[in-house]
Amino acid sequence: MGEGYKQYEPKVLKKIQQEELKVLKEFIRICDKYDINYFGVFGTVIGTVRHQGFIPWDDDMDFGMLRDDYEKFKKVAPEEFGDLYGLAGPDCVQKYYNFVSKMYKKNTRFVTNYDHGNFEMGINIDIFVFDDLAMNRKARNKQMKKALFLRKLYMTKNVNFYTSSVFTKGNLMGRIACGLMHYAWKVLPVTNEWLAKKWKENATRYHGTSKVVTQFNDTMIWESRISIDDLFPLVELPFEDIKIKVPKNYDKILRELYGDYMQLPPKEKRQNHYPYILQFEGEKEVYGTSV
Repeated sequence: MGEGYKQYEPKVLKKIQQEELKVLKEFIRICDKYDINYFGVFGTVIGTVRHQGFIPWDDDMDFGMLRDDYEKFKKVAPEEFGDLYGLAGPDCVQKYYNFVSKMYKKNTRFVTNYDHGNFEMGINIDIFVFDDLAMNRKARNKQMKKALFLRKLYMTKNVNFYTSSVFTKGNLMGRIACGLMHYAWKVLPVTNEWLAKKWKENATRYHGTSKVVTQFNDTMIWESRISIDDLFPLVELPFEDIKIKVPKNYDKILRELYGDYMQLPPKEKRQNHYPYILQFEGEKEVYGTSV
């Protein structure tokens, strides 16, 4: 397993997956009700194609939305959520330590080993917002570099990478530098709201001008790019006991990103997101690396 990852007890992993499936079903219900497009991305599509459900050792779900669909979802979802679900993201009232939006189940806890509880989060699914990638090469490079720079600022502000239990070995000087930056942010008059606003302005700068979209939420900006022709029309494939939507040319997209994704990776390269604190609704027992 990669550093910072840990094998679950099978019964615990199964419960996480079942809780995430409940979140997903509600997510799909809302999207269908309001005619909002969504699509599986990354490991979720691998699991869909290779396992017709979750990758057996995986504990998260990844979905994408084009900007207009996400904005519509963000507007209508709170009324649908009631007291059961919530939405966190860079342009939401509830922020998170990174720029990936999340729909989560309230009254549960899934606290990461990155921030050690500075941002409370429930069991969730990831929502990656796909924005237009600049067509001009110079403008595109500038857009991607700025997104990565703003993400780095946001992450060092919200995560102490010196003490984070995900990174405990190697690159000591880099960890020290990030730790110093983390504490420097505490005296600088820059808010998460301001950084998120600048990030969104950059991500949406070329809205409606491109035939290629990508997510600016995480690091793999160039690798995540999808042409609109490869994306639509979306297709439905079986996932556990339901069907989910995935890009039309999902095989092409996955092979360009992962190579022969149908081959199981060796155990030492398998990853999950084993939490710092994990707690299921209505249960006193707490799991995680903090226990």
